[in-house]
Amino acid sequence: MRVLDLSALIAGPSCGRYLADHGAEVIKLERFPAGDVSRHAFTKDSSSGRGPMFLQHNAGKRSICIDLKKAEGIEIVLDLVARSDVVIEAFTPGVMQRLGLGYTQLRARNERIILCSISGFGQSGPNSTRPGYAHIAHAMSGWLALQFLHREPPETPRGPGIAIGDTTAGLSAFGAICAALFKRERSGQGDHIDIALFDALFGSNDLSLQAALRDPQAPVWYHPVHRTRDGYVTANVGPDHRGWANLCTAMGRPELAEDPRFCDTQTLQGNLHDAAQLLGDWLKDLDCEQAERILTEHHVACGIVYTAAQALRQPQVSARGLLVDVVDPVLGPIEVINSAFRYRDASSGVRGPAPRLGEHNAQVLAELGYDDARIALLRADGVLREADS
Repeated sequence: MRVLDLSALIAGPSCGRYLADHGAEVIKLERFPAGDVSRHAFTKDSSSGRGPMFLQHNAGKRSICIDLKKAEGIEIVLDLVARSDVVIEAFTPGVMQRLGLGYTQLRARNERIILCSISGFGQSGPNSTRPGYAHIAHAMSGWLALQFLHREPPETPRGPGIAIGDTTAGLSAFGAICAALFKRERSGQGDHIDIALFDALFGSNDLSLQAALRDPQAPVWYHPVHRTRDGYVTANVGPDHRGWANLCTAMGRPELAEDPRFCDTQTLQGNLHDAAQLLGDWLKDLDCEQAERILTEHHVACGIVYTAAQALRQPQVSARGLLVDVVDPVLGPIEVINSAFRYRDASSGVRGPAPRLGEHNAQVLAELGYDDARIALLRADGVLREADS
């Protein structure tokens, strides 16, 4: 399965990375001339082109860098489309059409092609031509308000530590592409998939938006995080009466399971805040490991709030193979976040490091039948770019 990835940053590249992890050949066509902006973002050494965002979401891909403002560059893309199964793009709606790479033009080269367009607001609607990033989706989908403004008292909204709008869109695109590939096996027809960061986040809420359809003032439940002697722990206070009874036993207060405020699931649901306060009062005199041990022994769902550095080195990460060693072409041996997918009779995982900018220009073009002289001419004419800085 060959995938041509024209996207940058997180949403599109993460989708391409999931496909690469599952064995697809993913060719990343990078922006000319500097490449994916994530190469140089969020890193102290921006000149290396090895930013952490780029390393994670582009592992296992090949890189070509072609000037799409040149006719020769567009022709190379169309030649690749003729031999590809999937194209991922994340331009503002209308750009692909203006480049001569709209779905109609791609289908003319390959009637089985699947085009997945990822954008802030999708290919239709009043916001479709607006630029969109994860933090815009966070704000406009109600997600930030659900995190902060619905609290009592309301808190000033602030950005989360994860671009959840991007990662949700990437997963949505991956699922849609797999579905389209399955449909193509049955029908022989490709498709044009339209994925929006806004839509993906809007549709991935748990219950709060659905509840607001019936009652705009419906309360939002926030799973409490409790202070311990040396950190923070979160734990369930239900969700049903059996779970609450287990917690009461863990706290050494089994009689609370029969308290009129919490004596069955209905009364417990009506008094969750009081139940959570009792849990918090108990946890404040314990340390994190002690609390986790006692709660786990009583089958109460709980977790210590780890820092990023602590989260990386917990035994569960190692046991699940969530980090993988690769030899980076610039940095040497490094660890990369591995695939989260597990199968009994199949494999999914990082299949190599993220590429250098334009590292596979000559290799990919040779596979298309371009000879050395033509590749050299394209390089001399500035159609190709091969560097990390």
